[in-house]
Amino acid sequence: MFKKPKVSFFIEKAKRKKKLIIGLAVLLFLGFIFVRRPSGLLGEKEELKTTKVEQKALRDTVSASGKIEAENSAKLHFPTPAKVVWVGAKKGDTVKKWQSLASLDRRQLEKNLKKKLLDYMDERWDFEQTHDDYDIDGRPLDAVILTDAEKRIAEKAQFSLDKLVLDVEISDLVLKESVLVSPISGTVTEVEGMLAGDNLIAATLATSHIKVVDLSSLKFVAQVDEVDYGKIEVGQKVEIALDSFSDETFEGAVSYIGKEGVKTAGGGVTIPIEIDFNQNGNEFAVGLNGDVEFIVEEKEGVLVIPKEYVKTKNSDGIVYVLKDGKPEERKVKTGLTTLLQVEIIEGLTKDEEIVLVKNNKK
Repeated sequence: MFKKPKVSFFIEKAKRKKKLIIGLAVLLFLGFIFVRRPSGLLGEKEELKTTKVEQKALRDTVSASGKIEAENSAKLHFPTPAKVVWVGAKKGDTVKKWQSLASLDRRQLEKNLKKKLLDYMDERWDFEQTHDDYDIDGRPLDAVILTDAEKRIAEKAQFSLDKLVLDVEISDLVLKESVLVSPISGTVTEVEGMLAGDNLIAATLATSHIKVVDLSSLKFVAQVDEVDYGKIEVGQKVEIALDSFSDETFEGAVSYIGKEGVKTAGGGVTIPIEIDFNQNGNEFAVGLNGDVEFIVEEKEGVLVIPKEYVKTKNSDGIVYVLKDGKPEERKVKTGLTTLLQVEIIEGLTKDEEIVLVKNNKK
């Protein structure tokens, strides 16, 4: 026969369920308190962030990036298609000013000049015959009585003669430029499309060249953001850090401030600033990248603290000094301010410990 469950069974089950719910609620409350506490476990007091007042040099700087370029360089091209018969320079060679570096086949160019000279002589005889026929005798055409047709014939003879004179001059210039001559002393850094025996064609003249760089005229060109342009002056001290020489810095000075801005990909504008610098005995290559710092202002032996420790209250500068383990408010007078640090002129002494207070709340 089926028996009804006892009432005590249901009572015990309800009690166990109630205890479980209370236990879970306590755990959730403790977890909430733990998360809300700024530091660690229950009852633990938040640790104060402090630092000491330092006495040291402070700099206000402008940072920029750039690369090494050469003040003096020359890229030499032949002006006309012809056969290359001699190349006397290779990459790495040191050359002197006015030294010959390569030559075209002069025979063809000399024959072309001779042909132009013969064309000129032929035209010259026709020109003089025209003047004899119309009794011009070297006088201006306006001073000679001629019909309109005769005047046009005389003018055409003059035009044809002038054209041949130009052809001769151009051919003579091409012959003279059939030898590439370096206009500077320096080092050969590029020899492109120049091989003895090859025929240069019009399509490759622009890319066939020899480049000479005066490595003693190297300079660093930095691209300074337009917002910092007004802080740069000629003669200003600069420190350069090259990517290729990570453990060394190089001192320099601004030698030229660009007068034309350069648009960046992001829509901003940078100004090229040229810097003469000491290479410290190193040999550099054109194109080396690096970063620079322009020294806008520099002070030695001043009291310095992190900028974030200075607050503002009623237009006054405020810091919090640690006294008996508690922050104590104190007015200060500040001076030179950089991105991360600030000079303290009055209100603090060296090695005093100050506290970082957020939003002026202790």
